[in-house]
Amino acid sequence: MEKRLIIATVLSVLVLLGFSYFYQFPLSPKKEAEKKDVVVAEKTPEAKKDASAEGKALAKKAKQSPLPSEKEIIIETDLYRAILTNRGAVIKAWELKKYTANGKSHVQLIPQVDGIIYPLSLETDGVDFNEKTFAIDKNSINLNKDKNKETLTLTYTDPKGVKVEKRLTFYNDTYKIDIDLSAEGIDKPLLFSIGSDFGIVDKTKTGYGSHIGAVASVDGKVKWDLPKKAGEAVQYQGKIAWAASEDKYFIASIIPKNKIDEVIVRKEEMERFNTLIKFAKADKLNETLVLYAGPKEYSRLEAFRIGLEETIPLGWFWFIALPLFQLMKWLYKILGNYGIAIILITAIIKVIFAPLTHKSYKSMKEMQKLQPKITALQKKFKDDKQKLNIEMMGLYKTHKVNPVSGCLPMVIQIPVFIALYNVLSYAIELRHAPFFWWIQDLSAMDPYYIFPVVMGISMLIQQWMTPAAPTADPIQSKMMLLMPVIFTFMFLSFPSGLVLYWLVNNVLSIAQQVVTNRYLTPPPSAEAA
Repeated sequence: MEKRLIIATVLSVLVLLGFSYFYQFPLSPKKEAEKKDVVVAEKTPEAKKDASAEGKALAKKAKQSPLPSEKEIIIETDLYRAILTNRGAVIKAWELKKYTANGKSHVQLIPQVDGIIYPLSLETDGVDFNEKTFAIDKNSINLNKDKNKETLTLTYTDPKGVKVEKRLTFYNDTYKIDIDLSAEGIDKPLLFSIGSDFGIVDKTKTGYGSHIGAVASVDGKVKWDLPKKAGEAVQYQGKIAWAASEDKYFIASIIPKNKIDEVIVRKEEMERFNTLIKFAKADKLNETLVLYAGPKEYSRLEAFRIGLEETIPLGWFWFIALPLFQLMKWLYKILGNYGIAIILITAIIKVIFAPLTHKSYKSMKEMQKLQPKITALQKKFKDDKQKLNIEMMGLYKTHKVNPVSGCLPMVIQIPVFIALYNVLSYAIELRHAPFFWWIQDLSAMDPYYIFPVVMGISMLIQQWMTPAAPTADPIQSKMMLLMPVIFTFMFLSFPSGLVLYWLVNNVLSIAQQVVTNRYLTPPPSAEAA
């Protein structure tokens, strides 16, 4: 029974790890009741003629050709460098100064390719604002700690009475900008675009459950539904808290201050996603929006108080993950190395659970002593299961052994492990964070597979130090021997920071087992007495 409990626990961990590793968002099955606010629409010839009705607006935007009247506005802050253009009053570039893409160049949140739809684009039937020249009141903005914020106004008017104004307020100490959008003389719905893949830096599937593409908060629930074919659209209706485009570490989100009518997610060519906010009444429109375009730093996202931090998947045990995450950052401030911080956190967790682990090990030893008697009972009452159970419970009671107590402490530790697993898998703080020697990025796999192999060896040593009972089921024994091999192959592509945690945990477990065997286990003579 003890063996079965241990195997069940290990398999539970494997299932949880495998689920997060292989399964992409959404993290929970879609319920029919949750689908009522989602409409998937595919392009038809009729839809091509009615851009507003099907959310097709902005998708036809092609490569912009230079115009004599086009001017670029440079925005410089301590955190980012942005380039806006008066042609369409859109953002052309958004460069993060605190993050690098390859160790050399800064992260670019807007794809530098032709034919994309730029953030803050507007379009409605009859007027393509992306081709219009807006008047500007500034040619550049340069912010620093002495000058924290400044506003840029871009305005377009035409003889027919159409007027559109975008007032953008930039700040030096945050990745957000405040947007005041007003429009007059437009009697049709107006579409406001977050842009093609704005906020997506790495389009490679990482395999750790990270989502790439559009995401929105609708009626308090985070929605990851994406159209599957180019030209299709997913439409959300309800209480929209925010709509965004994201990858594992970065996000660009539009946060409306007032109620909006609809969010449309379109899939374009080249596997690009465009997220659009629809305003049904564009005449005399006055809307206040917030754009956040930057890293998924938990404190910055949580400060909005609208659930934007839920795009960092801390999982079911977030209430455990958050304290561990804060502890990791605090240790980093002292030590200056996230690898050492992970080692210390692992040691702290091991100390906290040391009494439970010791109790588990003692229970396993006691069960091993009873194994011959249990086997004898199984042979004696092999045809009477009810009598067998009664006799075995009597045996446990006589020797004061609880068959579950050996595995229960392990089960209690699973939530802590899963919480730390999510922290180490998704924390942007570990992105490109060096440890030592060949480990120069704790968020990436070990390039030479040294940590996973050593981790597998440590698991084998643990098994060697815990001998199986002589009457153990051969199939179960072989299954236990396969565990180090399975874990080693699983961990080959895991972030090295996560493998470091597991390796250190195994080493500390081995050390604790040595101490328990040598100093804390009663000698045979004492037991006999």
